[in-house]
Amino acid sequence: MKLLTGVINALMGREWQDDIDVSAHALPRSFLAIALYVPLGLVVASAVVHYNDNTATPPYQTVAITLGLIGLAFPLIAYILCMLFNKTAGFRPWVIVRNWAIFFALAAVAAIAGLYLAGLVPFALVYFMGFGLYLGTLAIDIRLAWRIAGFDWIGAVFAGILISAATMMILSQGVNQSIG
Repeated sequence: MKLLTGVINALMGREWQDDIDVSAHALPRSFLAIALYVPLGLVVASAVVHYNDNTATPPYQTVAITLGLIGLAFPLIAYILCMLFNKTAGFRPWVIVRNWAIFFALAAVAAIAGLYLAGLVPFALVYFMGFGLYLGTLAIDIRLAWRIAGFDWIGAVFAGILISAATMMILSQGVNQSIG
């Protein structure tokens, strides 16, 4: 719960440092969030396949690889941006908070997808939550680049757009692999 509170506080502009460990030991632990993206993404993929009345098995391997690549692309981009713009002090907290922020957002979508698979909510709710996550990651990335990494507003917008563009390219390749 402290992690979720810290993420919400960071995104809302409140004090978050007491709730999230940003020590050197916390950085590798934050990659657990990326590992957890995969099962959450598989729940969402199952809901999409189910909605389309497709009896095929969801492309689990493609989803897992795509989500892993998306999760690992961010730290690489963040590192390059921090080096280029002399923001290295913000790298570790930025990566830690962002890894967990995206995990919690994806967990919310997966929870709704699970409710859909159980027949408790309509697919439209899954769709809108997923679309909201897709658009919301840009806002999350801009906010965290500004608030955590210390970029000015224009730099944060640039960082957010770059991260979103990389995510879209990886996602596009994943979709092409699963339908091609």
